[in-house]
Amino acid sequence: MAENKRIFIIGGGRFGTHLAQRLAAFDAEVVVADMNPERVQALAESGLESVELNAEDPEALKEAGVQEADTVVVGIGENMQGSILATLNLKDLGIPYLVTRALDERHAKVLDKLGADSVVLPARDMAYRLAEKLRSHFLNDRIPIAGEYQVASVCLGKKLSGVSIEDAKLPENHHINILLLVRENPDGSEETPHTIKEPAAPMVMMEGDTLVVCGTRENINAFEKACG
Repeated sequence: MAENKRIFIIGGGRFGTHLAQRLAAFDAEVVVADMNPERVQALAESGLESVELNAEDPEALKEAGVQEADTVVVGIGENMQGSILATLNLKDLGIPYLVTRALDERHAKVLDKLGADSVVLPARDMAYRLAEKLRSHFLNDRIPIAGEYQVASVCLGKKLSGVSIEDAKLPENHHINILLLVRENPDGSEETPHTIKEPAAPMVMMEGDTLVVCGTRENINAFEKACG
């Protein structure tokens, strides 16, 4: 059996606590750090391993053993400066995988430039996932695979009409891959209303074709907006 991952969460607010509780339910080894001693005590009483820590202090991070974690999550709430300094310190420690929580898009850009492996905006990301869940419920055209990757069906608009799959260069231009092309039969047969083809380089796409594609949620959304 694979060894359980050690995950260090900095920030014991609602975000950090909910994340820690869920990860603990998955049998991950979780440590939650916070500057507030009362919050640390409450976390310990709830059954979570916790430590009092100022993540702006690189020596304090070392003493807490954060460098031994497989993943570190910076879940600091409203303190943007603290979040940025913690991220800088953790990058200097060579953390294998660093996830940071951003307060807004500007903060997210800063964290990304500092080298965070993944930046999350909880409210935005939750809203996106809910929108796609509702969309999937009504249209049934999105299938999650792993992480951010999905299989989706996109009905083409005019932009790619008359363009071959080879010339469209979807992997290079849109970072998605075509799995299937579905086209309505011109004779309108009820028994075979559609023709389903595996993509081939010379195949020419038409307005109204449905492409079954694979890629990240973000890239599929961008492709659908540009070409759907």
